[in-house]
Amino acid sequence: MAHDAQPTPPPEGDGLTDSLIGLFREIDALFSAASRSQGLTPQQAQLLCFAQHMQPSFGELARLLHCDKTNVTGLADRLERRGLITREPDPHDRRLSRVHLTADGAALTAAFQQVVDSSLAGRFTGWTAEQRASLLPLLRAATTTLRG
Repeated sequence: MAHDAQPTPPPEGDGLTDSLIGLFREIDALFSAASRSQGLTPQQAQLLCFAQHMQPSFGELARLLHCDKTNVTGLADRLERRGLITREPDPHDRRLSRVHLTADGAALTAAFQQVVDSSLAGRFTGWTAEQRASLLPLLRAATTTLRG
């Protein structure tokens, strides 16, 4: 009888957890600095980035931002007052509102992403193209694994 092979858990103390937490902290610090440089909180920047690629509902944003829908309402209110987003009824379910970027919101989101890109790229200038290329599949696999 064949047994399904179970992956072997990493040994405790192999540094994986500490390394991933350290990576998260460094990226989070860069993301926070980039958002502040654009006059945004980190959560506002995240909301704008999500709205750039989709027109999320408030419930979807709550899941994506790992917060309560009331927090999303406050974030959206502040961004809407700044003219960066609009709320529009979902064309298939009028009970839902979807967040859309305005032209100013799209421009600010692009500027924010440029700051993040420049900050991250600047940190890896000492790496060869081969080193950077070899990191990509590992990062993609780790992201997929962590998404569960």
